[in-house]
Amino acid sequence: MLRALGLENWQAPEPLSYIRNSGDVFAAGRLDAEHFQPKFKTLITHIESTGRAKYLSSLLRLNQRGKQPDYADTGLPVVNSKHVINGEVHIDSENRKATAANNALLIEPGDVLLNGTGVGTIGRAAPYLHDFKAIPDNHVTILRPRKSVDPVYLAVFLNSVAGRLQVEQRLRGSSGQIELYPNDIAQFVVWDAPSAVQDEIRKCAEDSFQQKQRATQLLDAAKRTVEIAIEDSEAAALAYCNDALSQYTVP
Repeated sequence: MLRALGLENWQAPEPLSYIRNSGDVFAAGRLDAEHFQPKFKTLITHIESTGRAKYLSSLLRLNQRGKQPDYADTGLPVVNSKHVINGEVHIDSENRKATAANNALLIEPGDVLLNGTGVGTIGRAAPYLHDFKAIPDNHVTILRPRKSVDPVYLAVFLNSVAGRLQVEQRLRGSSGQIELYPNDIAQFVVWDAPSAVQDEIRKCAEDSFQQKQRATQLLDAAKRTVEIAIEDSEAAALAYCNDALSQYTVP
């Protein structure tokens, strides 16, 4: 993606000093000098030069942060910031469960999740490729793209230098209490890449996701095999293991 966008070897300018006029400050509604660093404007200008720059708000049907879940022993899995990492949403036996009210905000297949808080986790994005719904906690923002934008491509863009710099520009707070609000996310400038580029990125990401999901399933099966061997017998464990392998073996 960076190669197609012309950012593969791009270096953000880091001058020792810079000047902005008062009009820029009032227009942005920000008084922090970091928001006006030249690297941000240079990046946006580069994206706009492609002729395919759009505000993220125009590409979304939903841009909303989750709420504190009502945790329970059963229900839908909860996704928090630690589950949105490395371009993937991790769902396994470690996810806590929660009940969902009739009007609850739910994560749906095809959404993009974006961490909205915390040093080291803020701005991490991932497409939700699981085939079931989940519940976001109050640190996760759901971005639901319009049909013209592939969610996998959008997550890759947000995780790239083009997305990370805009996270850095628009986050608020200090001393570890940093936030990235939906209103600020809406102002991100995104490269609306040609369909061929989006399709290629999606194929690579889906292949990787499926392989990792298979690996996770096999690891869970291996753990269960050991439990059966301890609780029952080696024969029962071997039978379970063989059955699991037959289900998850790559064709």
